[in-house]
Amino acid sequence: MQSISRMLVLLSCGFSLLACTVVTDPSSSSRSTSGGESAPSTALNKHQQISAFVAANFSRLKEDMAAGQGEYLTSLATLLDVEREQQADFFAFTQQHFAILFSAEDTTADQMLASLYRQLAAQPQFSRLVALS
Repeated sequence: MQSISRMLVLLSCGFSLLACTVVTDPSSSSRSTSGGESAPSTALNKHQQISAFVAANFSRLKEDMAAGQGEYLTSLATLLDVEREQQADFFAFTQQHFAILFSAEDTTADQMLASLYRQLAAQPQFSRLVALS
């Protein structure tokens, strides 16, 4: 199950990367992107991976959080480095805090994620997850 979740996350991030064009000049050691920025040595940092995943899977993740279980919530837990033994607690936590995480009908993925980070930071058992992201 965890390997399937990781594969889904990697595929989701891969689709996000398809929108970016990286041009490398073999005669120089510099890179450029179609956006005019220099490309980092790693494709996406941890926070960017989490943000990309949440944005790409927002409606399904919302359903999983409401239910307190599901493959998208499992994938988010994996991205956040929630240990397998704590995942059930994490799932229950997101379900219990659903009204806070989705405080308005038009809550965006970024707003939900910021709220999730705030809620996790306030919980001793999950506060380390925010520091890692």
